[in-house]
Amino acid sequence: MNWGVILVLAIIVRTIGEAAARRASPGAPPSPGLLGAGTWRTAVTVVLAPMTVVLALGLAAGQLWCALLLAPIALLIAPWPLARRALIPLGLPRAAYYVALLSDWTWRADRRGGAALAAAWALCRARRPDPAAEAWIGERLERGAVGERGGAGERGGLALAPGAAPQVPLRGAGVAAGAMLAAYRGDTEGARTLFESVASVDERACPREARRIAAGWLAAEAASRGDWTAVLERAREGGGRELSLLGAVAARLLGEVPGEVPASRAAELWLRWLAAPRRRATLPLVRRALAAGDGAPRPEPDEPEPCAAKIAEGDLWSRAVLLHATLLLRPRGRVSGDDLRRLGGAWDAALDDERAQAELRERALSLGASGAQAALGPLARAVEEDLAAALRAARVPLAEWDDLGATIGRTRRRLRDELLSEVELACDALRRRVDEKRELPALAEWREWTSLRAQYEAAAGLVGTEFRRLAFPKLHSDVCHAAVWLFNTRKERAIANAMFRWLLAEAEALDDARLAGLQRGNVGCGV
Repeated sequence: MNWGVILVLAIIVRTIGEAAARRASPGAPPSPGLLGAGTWRTAVTVVLAPMTVVLALGLAAGQLWCALLLAPIALLIAPWPLARRALIPLGLPRAAYYVALLSDWTWRADRRGGAALAAAWALCRARRPDPAAEAWIGERLERGAVGERGGAGERGGLALAPGAAPQVPLRGAGVAAGAMLAAYRGDTEGARTLFESVASVDERACPREARRIAAGWLAAEAASRGDWTAVLERAREGGGRELSLLGAVAARLLGEVPGEVPASRAAELWLRWLAAPRRRATLPLVRRALAAGDGAPRPEPDEPEPCAAKIAEGDLWSRAVLLHATLLLRPRGRVSGDDLRRLGGAWDAALDDERAQAELRERALSLGASGAQAALGPLARAVEEDLAAALRAARVPLAEWDDLGATIGRTRRRLRDELLSEVELACDALRRRVDEKRELPALAEWREWTSLRAQYEAAAGLVGTEFRRLAFPKLHSDVCHAAVWLFNTRKERAIANAMFRWLLAEAEALDDARLAGLQRGNVGCGV
């Protein structure tokens, strides 16, 4: 019996076994096995692996001709290193796609998404733009297998979805591929959001390599912005030689490396640099980190020029206006909680000052106005609007600026109501689209969910638990409704599972036992 017959028999046995397993457990995710999934794994296991062993033994015995066959077979057994080390750096998206598609071991949880990620990555490394290749990769992202049967419920338990059409299942590597395409198009913010969302996909639906690539891209992007704290956080999660080097550079620049043993620390940094790829591009970073660790002066951030205006003693209005103007002129990321509290206190003192109110009454009478309140009301609202806008732009956490002052209290309520209305509008739009069964491409569905989640989390960070308790019941209802539709009808089980797991975590954080129990049942439906 030759190897071809053995391969055919192995494929038939494997197909029958997988069909029996799906019939016995229709809701369970497919098991990738030891070497991956697909018929290529069978070919590697039955044919190529034994041939590699025989050829390696022949080469060890002095048969040099075995090396001519061993090299291409080794590439077929491990196609991802070929795509990662050769095809992607050369900027060959189609070749990278088809070679990565054979990488059962690397992309066993999402082979098609992994292949699209390889192609998108190669497109980013290409020397010139290629709109045709970009469209081709986008089309490949929308292809997939027929969805499984079985489903989740809005009220718990399992529910079948008969008659559902084949859909395109999006998984973790596909999300990373969409992020890489966004980076290629110059949408850095969108790419960052999608890469960050890769970590929220269940491990059963997200290959480890996709997480590693996402972490590496996020660290490199943060380094390009000078956000070394974010780089260090990514490096502590682990993710390869590049991320290890960036983490060491970040630790040194942030002063987290003790300076008593500069020689050994410098040697360690050089060793990380030698082990990492793209050494020419990272050499300036290493030199900068070594200079920082050796005590070289670090560039201080530019501070805004202090205002030279002189304020008379007891002139509360001038002080409040000066602080207000200073806050508005500050860069977006340079507003602190102390600045906000100081400004709120200044306006409280000015608005409650008897002498100031007497001056306003006199001026109101001279202008024919009804009284001081006619001027104070619009002024107070304008102050609150400016404070709320500054809070939203700077994303200052509630714990840093909340106090018992009247101006800050009114600003907090105004901001809470604004954010609550915006989240409710987004939830209404999601439910309306689901009720009308207006389908979006899988990646667009994921983008909509991540955008809504980011909007909710940013608002919760600004105004605290009170907002979460007010907003979560409606958010849960509408998001769960959409997730059930994605799970049962669209067969986007990985997307829906990520939504269920986030809802479960938030329900547990808010001590909502009823909603947490519902989501445990939905999460148990699998991916």
